[in-house]
Amino acid sequence: MNETAEKILKNKTDYRRNLEFLDAKYNGIFSRKLIKEKNEINILSLFSEMEFGYVLNQLFSEVIYEPKINGKTPDWLVKSENQNIIFEVKKINPIEKELNNKIESFKKDEYFGNTQSSFITSINNFIPQISKITNKEETYRDLIKIDNYKLIICIDVINLQKDFITDNDLKEYLDFESKYSILKNYPEFCENVAGIIGKPIFGNLVFIENKNSKFNINKSNLNIIENI
Repeated sequence: MNETAEKILKNKTDYRRNLEFLDAKYNGIFSRKLIKEKNEINILSLFSEMEFGYVLNQLFSEVIYEPKINGKTPDWLVKSENQNIIFEVKKINPIEKELNNKIESFKKDEYFGNTQSSFITSINNFIPQISKITNKEETYRDLIKIDNYKLIICIDVINLQKDFITDNDLKEYLDFESKYSILKNYPEFCENVAGIIGKPIFGNLVFIENKNSKFNINKSNLNIIENI
């Protein structure tokens, strides 16, 4: 297994828990991927997929990993209460050079988390990341509009450590109803996406419902997701 993956699993017990649980359910596919994958940024993204996958499996009984649907391969598909819900995971990383520097420090046992003495929280610093989120809707637009799949995008922002992003920040930045939201310039995204689950740097997982979506999830599934 990749050295970075081994170190992460050794140091983060929740990641080890996620891997063991998901490997048991999905025939060891995640361990095989960690062994095969050499790109360390992709490894970090895989851990994010596992984290959201673990959460989904605590909430729903029928959770499928990487299903093949009309030529598309979403990260997770949930079948619940007569709805097919795609959960697509996106890890929001800093610039590649900065992230690679963190990875190299981690491999040398010289990375001890965030050592900053001051933090910023600015919507202007988050705006450049928005296309990484909105592109997911474009990928699955036909499945949503033609085949009636629902789409929830899962975002992980914990690597953006210069930006002290909390659960409340995510709710503010990605508020589908606010005229100040950074989503207001993406009308098709706001029309088609059922919601966003965000993992902030500080705080808990947060579900941001899109009440105005034409393709929203039903009340039963909404009640389940709100328990994240």
